[in-house]
Amino acid sequence: MQRSNFMRKTAIIAEYNPFHNGHLHQAERARIETDADAVIAVMSAQFTQRGEPAAFDKWSRARAAVQTGAIDLVIELPTRFGVHRADRFASAAVAIAERVRCQTLSFGSESGDISAVTQAAAANIEATPAYQTAFKEALDNGRSSAKASSEAFGSLYPDFDLTLPNNILAYHYAKAATSIELHTIRRLGAGYHDPSVSDVMSATGVRAHYLESGMVRAVPDATRTLFQDNPMAHWSLYWPVLQYKLRTTPKDVLEQLVGIDSSLSPRLIQAGLEPTFEQALARLLTRRYTRTSIQRALVAILIHWRQDELPERFDDVPYIRPLAFNTIGRTVLKDIKKDVPLLSKYHPDLAFEARVTEAYRLPLGNRSLVEHMQTPQFIDSK
Repeated sequence: MQRSNFMRKTAIIAEYNPFHNGHLHQAERARIETDADAVIAVMSAQFTQRGEPAAFDKWSRARAAVQTGAIDLVIELPTRFGVHRADRFASAAVAIAERVRCQTLSFGSESGDISAVTQAAAANIEATPAYQTAFKEALDNGRSSAKASSEAFGSLYPDFDLTLPNNILAYHYAKAATSIELHTIRRLGAGYHDPSVSDVMSATGVRAHYLESGMVRAVPDATRTLFQDNPMAHWSLYWPVLQYKLRTTPKDVLEQLVGIDSSLSPRLIQAGLEPTFEQALARLLTRRYTRTSIQRALVAILIHWRQDELPERFDDVPYIRPLAFNTIGRTVLKDIKKDVPLLSKYHPDLAFEARVTEAYRLPLGNRSLVEHMQTPQFIDSK
């Protein structure tokens, strides 16, 4: 095999929550269309960008992705960088892809048109006074920050729809990229929030169908095994722990946590009196506080994530942590370890992630899910 210095590496930023047929299609097309020798996934850890417990732990999801043969190496996007709004999430993930010397970043988008993505990013609409005025007006009308941003952008640049989830991330990937070539594939099948049942379903649809029917659809065999061998994590399982924290944590302590201000803290305390997660969420939702912002706040409560633990910069992830790899991925790792801080076993920098994993595994009954015992997994998938 060629030395990885001469390998063409394509990165995919993902959550694989869980890895489904659409992800398989994307990775296979990305390898072909970018002429990649190695496909590397930069993947969220135990909680997703939108503030949800991942359906399965990060090692299991990484293993399944590599077992499909479509992914050669999975690198962790740490929680401190990944459970954030789209621009921060993109900044950190793209920085990791560039740091491991990927030549191309491939991503799905609703448009499937890379020129539309790059032109929208190059327009730099957010820097204009007109955008700032429109954004402030939307906030004053009770819109959430994300909704206000997409409305303001759309009013000034209607040629690119920033209300669509994959377009939003594609736009911010393009904004964050400095040395990496961009490549997009039109999203196949159901949209992000689409719960419909078919051979190509969204991750949301796969999870919802499983909770409703106990059946698994539209996933490769490696993912199907995860459902057979593990409980699927979802917010309702964490509600007893969250209830306890909401009922016992003082208001001023809550306000020291990420995403919680003096307006939200009393609402959270009252929501802690509700008997179920969904009832609590319904009580918390407003035009200002979206489901995503509430869920991120709940992640902060669950893991006790203080504001002083936020990264100073989101484009400077301090380490590279592999979660799973095959023979091709191992070749890549052997080369990059000379130039990047590569963590393959417990290290003090991982203390925060260890805390996250302890919180994540609480309702799952998985005693083997201990952070310092987990090492990257070699998968012989070729």
